[in-house]
Amino acid sequence: MEAVEVRSGSDGFMIKMRDGRYLRVCTITPRGSLPDYAPHPAIVLKMEDGSDLLLPIIVLEMPSVLLMAAVRNVQIKRPTIYQVVREMIEKMGYTVQLVRVTKRVNEAYFAQLHIQVGNENETISFDLRPSDAINIAVRCKVPIQVNRNLAYSDGMRVIEPTTVEVSSSRSDGLLFTELDRPDGQLCLESKEFGLVRNMLIAAVEERYRDAAQWRDKLFQLRSKRKKWT
Repeated sequence: MEAVEVRSGSDGFMIKMRDGRYLRVCTITPRGSLPDYAPHPAIVLKMEDGSDLLLPIIVLEMPSVLLMAAVRNVQIKRPTIYQVVREMIEKMGYTVQLVRVTKRVNEAYFAQLHIQVGNENETISFDLRPSDAINIAVRCKVPIQVNRNLAYSDGMRVIEPTTVEVSSSRSDGLLFTELDRPDGQLCLESKEFGLVRNMLIAAVEERYRDAAQWRDKLFQLRSKRKKWT
């Protein structure tokens, strides 16, 4: 499991892994042409059944950042909603058994949280967004499962690892540069995404001065965009 970024284009998907590697991947089942879009936060699940398939799930920014904090064991002084849910379940005497990504409706994935409420045969389940369910699973240290049919219909295979040249002089906080547009021109949506991501990561890690600096840069960019439009 990785908390990463993913973008798509006419040539397929490009995934940036948590360790900084870039992977070019393709779907097993054809989905037609893919629209171009700037990098989005994503959670990528790797199947452990020997297939080595990857299942990228596009998520909102905050769940992605909080998952990164949990994976990296970053201590957050104020409790997150996922910590509250875990403590509520434990104090009621229940146990989280597992999380399962169950289906996809259009472009939205669904997941279930399975909780043991009594003896081993008595369980209940709740429907959740995958990003929330996976965050809870990581904090409760329970398995994350994926519906087999879903994994083999939406799963992706790695075509090749690739390297991306990132020029720090282009802009602060820019996560993707040459990948933004075929003509090499700066993608403002990508730059805005990078600033938001860096601001939220700094806030989660309680580097508030850094977060304020990223916030100011974000406001400046948005102000310029309004003038251009």
